[in-house]
Amino acid sequence: MTTLSLARPQNLELRVDSTDAFDVREFVVDEGVNSLFSIELVVRCANPAVDLESTIGSQATFRVGLDPLAMPDTPSPSWDGVIADFEQVTSEDTGLSTYRIQIVPTLWLLTQRTNCRVFQQRTDLQVVLAMFEEWGLAHESMCTESYKPKKYRVQYQETDFAFVSRLLEDSGISFVLEQRESGTTVVLRDAPETVSPRAMPLEHVNETTAGPQLYATGLRAERGVRSGRTTFADHDPRLPNQPLLAQAKTSSHALEARLESFVYQPGAFKFGNAGPKDTPTADDRGRVRTDPDEGRLIAERDAAVRVARSQRFSFQSNCLELRAGTVLSLGNHAITEKFKKLLLTKVKISGTSESEVRVSAEAVSGDVAHKPERKTPRPTIHGVECATVVGPQGETIHCDEFGRVRVQFHWDRYGKMDELSSCWISVNQPWGGEGFGMINLPRIGQEVLVSFLGGNPEEPVIVGRIFTNLERPPFTLPAAKNESGFRSKSVPETGGYNLLRYVDTAGSELVEGRAEKDMYTRVNNDKELSVGHDRKMSIENDDEEKVAGNQREWVGKDKHASVADNYTSIVGKDRTLKTVEGMTSKAKAHFIVADDSIEITVGNSFIYMDKDHIHVSAPLIKKKEDNPRRNHRDSGGIWATGANYSAGAKLPVPDDGE
Repeated sequence: MTTLSLARPQNLELRVDSTDAFDVREFVVDEGVNSLFSIELVVRCANPAVDLESTIGSQATFRVGLDPLAMPDTPSPSWDGVIADFEQVTSEDTGLSTYRIQIVPTLWLLTQRTNCRVFQQRTDLQVVLAMFEEWGLAHESMCTESYKPKKYRVQYQETDFAFVSRLLEDSGISFVLEQRESGTTVVLRDAPETVSPRAMPLEHVNETTAGPQLYATGLRAERGVRSGRTTFADHDPRLPNQPLLAQAKTSSHALEARLESFVYQPGAFKFGNAGPKDTPTADDRGRVRTDPDEGRLIAERDAAVRVARSQRFSFQSNCLELRAGTVLSLGNHAITEKFKKLLLTKVKISGTSESEVRVSAEAVSGDVAHKPERKTPRPTIHGVECATVVGPQGETIHCDEFGRVRVQFHWDRYGKMDELSSCWISVNQPWGGEGFGMINLPRIGQEVLVSFLGGNPEEPVIVGRIFTNLERPPFTLPAAKNESGFRSKSVPETGGYNLLRYVDTAGSELVEGRAEKDMYTRVNNDKELSVGHDRKMSIENDDEEKVAGNQREWVGKDKHASVADNYTSIVGKDRTLKTVEGMTSKAKAHFIVADDSIEITVGNSFIYMDKDHIHVSAPLIKKKEDNPRRNHRDSGGIWATGANYSAGAKLPVPDDGE
């Protein structure tokens, strides 16, 4: 094999903030698109006991010095980062000790912080840039596409790096770590294949015959079977009867056309967008709706990933200019007739202080759109979480048009226990349908149980409620353990409540109902009430009853009615009063007034009165001086007046009383 001075470094330099000097003997650099670079160094040092504690986390720069005479126009490649791992391999008291050092980019520090937090109404790109600003990372966005905000993004038990990577992958944005004069810069691109290609094609040659030039060799091309179609599905409660599907074609190959990748992802198509706020409360922080166009973009990004993953290239080179994200052309190879450009996705550079540098590269076609693979796993919540219902200060119930509420999760250290703590969250109800069902909204301060659709922290739904020390049960426990029921609370709180209580203690079973103020009951047809023993009713004010048809009342024994003031009975037609035995009517003053006539009948005797006459008829009329029921009597007759009687006339009464 020919040894080329172009591939042999003039020196390997390591700069570390340390009083010790390190001589680099071996190195391996791994870097890739959407991944962190890692530099493994084997170094020698005269100090047999380098302070590991003070060295860890130090800023470090590794540089491969090129021969300026052999490559006058090529800058020496270098990498800036921090020392993530420092290992002593051998210790020599009289010679040089051996150490192994790992250098990583500052971005790697994001892998060492796990967090839980919520971002709302922001684009994924805005969230990522905010994270970079928080960390003080040098970064640059070269994205050209526009992105719509997501209503709710959750970092849950996830490293900052995993969270950032996941958001970038979901949005189809790639990142590379570029070395600039100021240090390592995170560069974001949504079309990395459009980067200006290397000025000159890199000639592909047989390494054994290569002369003193930069070259590529050992090119390998791979094509694997892929799904010919990718389909994403979502569901929107606002459009429950409308299927939400987005598809993208990835291949016209006969076999692949029969293969499909189907992904159901709740909430994937929901983005902030313009339009009428037909539900102003639900849209109080921005209108979020299902967007079919965004669904199509999701499918197209996934299709681009599948195309790239099934068609890969690899080669070796001696060119130290090659970095992850480089776009170039290869010359002098048959396959380059079809693939004009290659996008390098992985680069590995290795060498020693006494040998030439080897470069290995992996690539995909640079002639098609490149999107990052969605390889970062989304965090999954397998069970339920506890949360506290929140809302604006001074309110008791905070909900939108769909009966959704907001909560603060106990893992959220940044929330302020207000209406900004979460998105609107649906509440499970025992019964629900179009215009019917049961509803009971959690109130601010209540503790709820939250589950997640598909385990996705960004798709919460309230499935239950629990009591706490601050939110005690409505009945005193455990003393009232035999009781169950419903007890509400007046809003705003006044101490009032409505109640439906069941007592299940054997022998003392009870159903108790209470209305704090009014109670309305409507029965459209029949109502039947059966009481096995006593019934009592107490009404503090008025009682009014209206019966449109007939009313019948049966009393098995006595009936007592007591009226403190007046008693008025009005009958529109006839009134019949019948007693099987006696009837007594007693009053201080008793008046009977009839507009037409009055008739009193006992057997064959009767007294009849109309407007002009009084008729008395009986088989026998008796006189009894001590009869307490005879009116207008004297010692000898019954007094009567009228047109057919002379004034003061007496009807003769027999002296013997017959």
